[in-house]
Amino acid sequence: MHSSYATINIVAALILLLGGEMALADSSRLKIEVSGIKGELKTNVYANLSLQQRQAGNTVLDEQTIRRLHRKAEKEIRGALQPFGYYKPEITSSLTATAEGWLASYQIKPGAAIKLSQVVIAIRGAGADDPALKRWREQFPLDKGDVLRQQAYESAKSELLQLLQERGYLERNLERHEIVVDLNSYNASITLSIDTGPRYRFGAVEFQQNILKESLLKQYLPFQPGDPYDADKLLKLQRTLSNSGYYQRIDIQPLLDQTQGGRIPITVAFEPRKPTRYTTGLGYGTDTGPRITFGIERRYHNRLGYKISGDVKLSEIRQEGTLRYRIPLERPQTDYSELIAASVNEDTTTSNRRTRRIGISANHQLRHLQRTVAITYEMEDYRIAEKSDNSSLLIPLVSLQYINADNRIHTRRGWHARATLKGATEHILSSTSFIQTRLGTGFIHSFGNRGRLISRAEIGISWLAELAELPASQRFFTGGDRSVRGYRYASMGPTDDNGKTIGGKHLLTGSIEYEFPISKNLALATFFDTGNAFNSLNDFTLKQSIGFGLHWFLPVGTLRLDLASAFQEKDKPWRIHLSIGPDM
Repeated sequence: MHSSYATINIVAALILLLGGEMALADSSRLKIEVSGIKGELKTNVYANLSLQQRQAGNTVLDEQTIRRLHRKAEKEIRGALQPFGYYKPEITSSLTATAEGWLASYQIKPGAAIKLSQVVIAIRGAGADDPALKRWREQFPLDKGDVLRQQAYESAKSELLQLLQERGYLERNLERHEIVVDLNSYNASITLSIDTGPRYRFGAVEFQQNILKESLLKQYLPFQPGDPYDADKLLKLQRTLSNSGYYQRIDIQPLLDQTQGGRIPITVAFEPRKPTRYTTGLGYGTDTGPRITFGIERRYHNRLGYKISGDVKLSEIRQEGTLRYRIPLERPQTDYSELIAASVNEDTTTSNRRTRRIGISANHQLRHLQRTVAITYEMEDYRIAEKSDNSSLLIPLVSLQYINADNRIHTRRGWHARATLKGATEHILSSTSFIQTRLGTGFIHSFGNRGRLISRAEIGISWLAELAELPASQRFFTGGDRSVRGYRYASMGPTDDNGKTIGGKHLLTGSIEYEFPISKNLALATFFDTGNAFNSLNDFTLKQSIGFGLHWFLPVGTLRLDLASAFQEKDKPWRIHLSIGPDM
């Protein structure tokens, strides 16, 4: 009887013990710990562990599966370390049942990384002297003595194959590509040998459209049939055609499966924009007051790509209407000639004028530099102070403008410069003679999160006998949002005997400003402006102002709300300035 009870107690104890161990090791819960390494090594180890992958898939693992996957872990860890050059790690692993579930622990000592004793790269064939392939070789990420990093090798090899395709080596042959690891000497070597084969060339280009003459579209080509093939030139063609304004979609396809005689034919398919575009705009500036703009453009007036556009700009002080007829030149992507007719009425506190202008210009651009050569005929009725007069001027003009900026809308680093030379002579369809030059520059430098330094300067010089013969549009005035803040628009300059501002022969202005960012799209600014218009150094007085502002960065430019003080004036007036526009 007693022995029966003892047997029952032993069985019950075993059942409780097994049940406790089963509760101790909850098969539905697993924790994995990897120690001894960090960074990309640790990330790759976790990514290669089958235990981690199965757990991440929300799979309920039983004890048998956990133990089986745990036995595979050491091999998986070694495989995860090898791409980074670690071929002799020391790994201590354990699998323990705890109250929270299973704990799989892996202590890793990666040891020394294997290094490259030799890197051999051979490029043979027509591409052996290709500058792009030479640059790839110079930038190859591994060299003798470096730690073997397999991913860097594979990425460089893929980059080479892509580059060969883009450069037209369609018959390339990767003869040998291998990494040899010698664990006895504990070093590795890389051998990469490729025969580029011949380089294919551009074939005929087929333009699939019917709105423009093919002869015009061929002028956009950055290559000619027979030139060595280069996919970058196809991207350049796409950009220039897109910027032309004629098409809203351009699909360029090299027909690699239709090559003939080593040439790759190209097809360019287009979806044209609507022939007519209408625009309207509303704005406000303290110089101009409320303003509204209406515009119309005929994108392709004829099959030669000529464009007609017109716009009307209305504000409190200025009403302007302009009609333009644009003719593409030999490089239509950047160069054009323009016929222009315009009428301007302007009424400021110092003058009012009505100017009618017709002219022709030729515009050429080379990278950052734009050159404009123009000749215009202007007739003007004007009043300055109490004097009214009229003039007619035939004005030849040359202008150079240079802009180099990382972003012309919101510039972090960049500068621009502009130089203009123009004049007229009373011997040729003009009521007076003068020569005038105007030079301006601006500079922007970012200090990262600490803000931006913004500076600008402008100088204007006129050579003429009598200022009284010069119409209002050709005289220099200063003051306003983009000049010397703290003063009314075009209110500063030499005065007559009655103290009325009449403008000057010369101009000098400058500004320095610093922006302090307060959020991603807002900044506080403080600034100092100086300048004036004058007739000679004897009557030259620099006006100055200081102020601060709030700048809001919008997609179309920066909205500037500035408060400036003309602190040299007797009553030290403060003036609000509101303007919007790009930085460059």
